[in-house]
Amino acid sequence: MFGRSDDRDPLDRALEAAAGLRVGSWESVQAYAMLAIEARGRPEAGQLYDQALEASRKLSSGSWESIRALTWLTRARRELGS
Repeated sequence: MFGRSDDRDPLDRALEAAAGLRVGSWESVQAYAMLAIEARGRPEAGQLYDQALEASRKLSSGSWESIRALTWLTRARRELGS
């Protein structure tokens, strides 16, 4: 990666990176929720939100990470109008 420039939009790069990852941790739920907000108006937004929501249902809450991720998920729902 050193010496190589990627001039694409940061959101496009983030969406591409997310497509190759599995959602299965609170950190990933938070990242997908944040991506859903930023992708609002794009076809990927709803799918990102749904993936984050589904993953959150399989995880145990009760940590600061879970609180942060669930708060971002709530914001994504509100901003996407879901």
